[in-house]
Amino acid sequence: MTANTPAIPVPTDPTPSRKKKAPLMGPIRTNLEAFGVAILAAVLLKWFCIEAYQIPTSSMQPTLMGDNAAGVYDRILVDKLLQTFREPKRWDITVFGYPLQKNQNYVKRMVGMPGDRLRIAGGNVYQVVDGEAGKRTFTVLRKPDDLQEGMWKNVFPARMQRRADTKALTDIFASSPASAGSESDGVFTLTLGSGATRFYFRDIADGGMLDRVWDGYPEAVARAIRDKNPPDQPQEIVPDVRITATVTAEQVPDELAFEIDVTRPDFPKLTYALVVKGGKGKLVVREKDAVAGESAEFACEIPAGSATELAFAHVDDQLIAWRAGQELLRFDSSNWAARDGCVLPFDHATGKLNLQSGRSVTPQIVGRGKGKLTIADLRIDRDQHYTQSGAPDVIEVPEGHYYMLGDNTLQSIDSRGWTAITVGVDAEDRVVPPETPGARVVRGNKRAMPLQNPPDRDETPIPIASENAIVMIDEYGEILRLKGTAAADWGKRVAFAQDGAGNGRGEWVAPETTNAPGISFVPRQDIRGRAVLVFYPCRPLSWLMFNNWPDRFGFVR
Repeated sequence: MTANTPAIPVPTDPTPSRKKKAPLMGPIRTNLEAFGVAILAAVLLKWFCIEAYQIPTSSMQPTLMGDNAAGVYDRILVDKLLQTFREPKRWDITVFGYPLQKNQNYVKRMVGMPGDRLRIAGGNVYQVVDGEAGKRTFTVLRKPDDLQEGMWKNVFPARMQRRADTKALTDIFASSPASAGSESDGVFTLTLGSGATRFYFRDIADGGMLDRVWDGYPEAVARAIRDKNPPDQPQEIVPDVRITATVTAEQVPDELAFEIDVTRPDFPKLTYALVVKGGKGKLVVREKDAVAGESAEFACEIPAGSATELAFAHVDDQLIAWRAGQELLRFDSSNWAARDGCVLPFDHATGKLNLQSGRSVTPQIVGRGKGKLTIADLRIDRDQHYTQSGAPDVIEVPEGHYYMLGDNTLQSIDSRGWTAITVGVDAEDRVVPPETPGARVVRGNKRAMPLQNPPDRDETPIPIASENAIVMIDEYGEILRLKGTAAADWGKRVAFAQDGAGNGRGEWVAPETTNAPGISFVPRQDIRGRAVLVFYPCRPLSWLMFNNWPDRFGFVR
């Protein structure tokens, strides 16, 4: 540019400068709105999608823990959304409104589906079909494999560890002949000789293969539960057993068998077996020591001098064999099911269990041949065992309803025993017979305790003798305070004294109803969701709380 060149004017913005717009909301209002949206989202999430619950009772143990003795209480997450997209499925762990107190949530395993006709027998659940001339056919409801694997309860070495025993021979295991067996550092050795050499489980201290409530827990938890629960209580033998061991034969045995003997009075002796002979295996059922059924042969060698891991189970009316963790074969044993005769005699008057009744289940290893047979890593597991106690012979599930069982059926109040009582309430709030003219009818749960017992949190009705009052929770969860006097044998029955004296004169008994829709069966609309995850106890927080079972975190099935 030269000196004579006129300067080029710089354009200017004719628009006047604008001030920055002030925010519409201050930080306090912004945070309050965010907080409110978060609360709303949490409420909606809890109401429609997922909710946390604490397990308060032992009815689903050891799957879900709520044990006072051990101090272990699971916190679970429940999927509430899934039930809106699909129908509930058999074996789901289900949260639902208790039919006789609908404001209270229960958690059980869904076993019966709409329209089912079921029977609980021998620890299993069966579909029942009535045939001609009153003949019935039974079809076992088998648990899926992933569920079954989680439901095995260890018996040995768990019982030995709980008792702090140092040796298993001869109280837990024994050999026949007695001189054939020895033990060293948890490894057992059998000296095979002429004839069969048996190594069998008997567990004198705990009564053998019974449905003990302390099976299936870690040592500290099992010890606490065993201390709380005496051995003399109603029991059944458990025919569904798994034997696992690593065997090493000095010489190739002529025959090696993993066997489960089931003995019951008035029934033929049954033996379920995995028999290995000449490099071949076979699954066999013997009835009265004669072969009643057997599978096809499969390859299963036991080479001399080599450790061979074998496992055999009788479960849900089938026999299963494994080698080195791989399944070899399954064989349907439904034609030889041990459905009946499993209940041991129990004297309720004395509280004594009769272990000498001729009922037993004996897992054993039987060898034939020469040389020594070493048994290492031995485990005896038993299946989850459902008991019939309280249930009718045939359970008929109504359409639109479901049947629920607790996994710990010896300590579970579930569909087998839910009972409704019905009372009348007159214009002066007095308890009267339900058929009394003009009285309104009230239905509620029957869980009455003897008068000398302290009140229980689930107890209803509760008599207050000093005030001639009865506190009752109806089926909708409403707490009622009524006028009335309990009869002297309250607890065995829900009976009221009409004259107010409680001396047995003029008594009437509240009618009871069980095994009916809306009582023993849960309607579809009362299903809340499905339990999916235990999120506490978990490490490291459970360590700080000195929890007896510190690592419970995981999905449930």
